[in-house]
Amino acid sequence: MRTTRLFLDLGMVTVRLDMQRCIRAFEQLGVKDVGKQISNSRQYGLFSAIELGTMTNADFFDEMRRQHAITATDEQIADAWNAFILDTPVELQQLIKQVRAKMKTYILSNTNQLHYDYWHDVCMGGEGGATVEECFDKVYLSNELHLAKPDAEIYQAILADCGAKPEECLYLDDNAANVAAAKSLGWDAHVCANPEETIERLKMLLQNVK
Repeated sequence: MRTTRLFLDLGMVTVRLDMQRCIRAFEQLGVKDVGKQISNSRQYGLFSAIELGTMTNADFFDEMRRQHAITATDEQIADAWNAFILDTPVELQQLIKQVRAKMKTYILSNTNQLHYDYWHDVCMGGEGGATVEECFDKVYLSNELHLAKPDAEIYQAILADCGAKPEECLYLDDNAANVAAAKSLGWDAHVCANPEETIERLKMLLQNVK
């Protein structure tokens, strides 16, 4: 069966990340152990709570202040967390939009609302770019589903929601465990380590679809 659905991860697949930039931003606020709690693929501690949607943004800000004895404002904490995110190349935005003209396209990401909103509002669109709404039929986020990759339940929930069969789906993720989980359920899945690799993969996809 041919590919009729494209699923893209966010971090390092659709958007460039800089974890060290994020760590330095938190250190400037007085938070010293962020490097032990974050990664490009899955978060821990308070960061895991907002990624799974079990904690509100307001509670996250309050707990960051309480646990680390800092006086930073909500905006300062959000800015430090969003320092993780760099950009989505304009070329990639346009390629995704082209793919969407030929098949259904989705985001499937372990993320949180702060990061998603920043990516949606700041990284997408603009001069020469394309908006999230122009690029994707739907976004599936761990913080909204209360599920996270590589657990099988998140893949199964998404298929049930969009009415797709596993063999119809192409999935790109930077995390090998997430790719392996998708493959085990019958998806066509591949590791893409950065947006440049995603660009090349989508160019090949466009060459092979009618």
